[in-house]
Amino acid sequence: MSTGTTVAVPDAPTNKKIYVGNLGTNVTRDDLVNLFGLAATPYLKTSCTIEIATCEKTGKSKNFAFVNVPEHVHSELMKLNGIEFYGRQLVIEEAKTKDDEKNDENKENRNKQRPYNNNRRGRGGYNRNNGRGGNRYDQRKKYTVPAIEADQVFSLVDGGCNLTNPRFNQFIDYVIARALKGGIQKMVVTGLKMNGCKSAVVMSKTRPNILYAAVGIHPHFVKDDWTDKSLNQIEELVKDPCVVAIGECGLDFNKDYSPRELQETAFKEQINLAVRYKKTLLVHDRDAHQSILDILEPFTDALPPVIIHCFTGTKDQIKAYIDRGYYIGVTGYLCKEKYGGSLREAIKDGTLPLDKIIVQTNSPYMTPSVPQAEIDPISQTLLNSCCADNEPCTLSVIVRYIAKLISQEPSQVADVTTATAMKLFRFTKSEN
Repeated sequence: MSTGTTVAVPDAPTNKKIYVGNLGTNVTRDDLVNLFGLAATPYLKTSCTIEIATCEKTGKSKNFAFVNVPEHVHSELMKLNGIEFYGRQLVIEEAKTKDDEKNDENKENRNKQRPYNNNRRGRGGYNRNNGRGGNRYDQRKKYTVPAIEADQVFSLVDGGCNLTNPRFNQFIDYVIARALKGGIQKMVVTGLKMNGCKSAVVMSKTRPNILYAAVGIHPHFVKDDWTDKSLNQIEELVKDPCVVAIGECGLDFNKDYSPRELQETAFKEQINLAVRYKKTLLVHDRDAHQSILDILEPFTDALPPVIIHCFTGTKDQIKAYIDRGYYIGVTGYLCKEKYGGSLREAIKDGTLPLDKIIVQTNSPYMTPSVPQAEIDPISQTLLNSCCADNEPCTLSVIVRYIAKLISQEPSQVADVTTATAMKLFRFTKSEN
């Protein structure tokens, strides 16, 4: 009888299956490997598998795939749900088991027995009055394109829009088409979270010379997204030529969703990136004006252009920023009868000069809600064509409102603000 030592054999890592939907018909296995980084290490190469579903008769892609990955990788990939890839918003979720499919079938059969209620707020359904987390998108207007006379279409640059927002979901190409029809030649897509930054870069690379990316972690999200790896990840993205700005980063002492100390740390690190790579800095300021000034002060001599993104502060704050040589991001907030008074006054009396303005939609937020008694027909047409609450195509509404405040022609305001944006983001002039 032999007496040997028993050696414990470690269990093989557990793999989990992920469903990846809404793929383009030409997406290959290599495309998905590159997207998910599954060739980054020898271990991943051998432990991950990808199966693209195809029709048995035609051999054509069914536009979805199954990805098997180790459990620790699975959680990371699940965070990419909604990422933009070759013009489509991917659906990334747990692959269903046979039991799940059976439950879905039973649920579908039950639903067939219920009368359809057109007023019900279904998931993803359109309802202007639903909560902020809803998908406020009117699919009835999906194909709408604003009809505007050629001499009323101005060449514009949207200096900040949130096109990675889930409200745009699978309709991004229609949103861009409406923007182009409205004269928006270029759009800076802001990244707010790490996945949003990656998505903004992918969107920009697949729509060159129209979309560009701004990458950075918004102060709301630093509590979750600012890790030891964050700075390195953002820096790698910054190196891409399609990235024209760092941001939206800064401080938010109004909501305080993230600890203030962590907000300040992340802000300083992102300022350093902007200085190192000479990319324009998009700064978020909510109730943190003095802290913003104090943090930026030591960088004064080395700072690239600074834009106070989507400004909502006071006239005195505008003056302080202008005195530093910064630029002010003007959105539909300007048109809000109750809240935009200080901003309107600063533009009227010259505290905020026209050549210090960067016009932004910040869509789908900050809809330019011009009072009904003041709105012109073209602005109304642009607003009516939106499927989401706000889209880049409404940028002209802001330009027209500024023009009224300073008694200039909208085309003159468009020329000045576009020239400023082209300079700050280092764009080359595009053909119409």
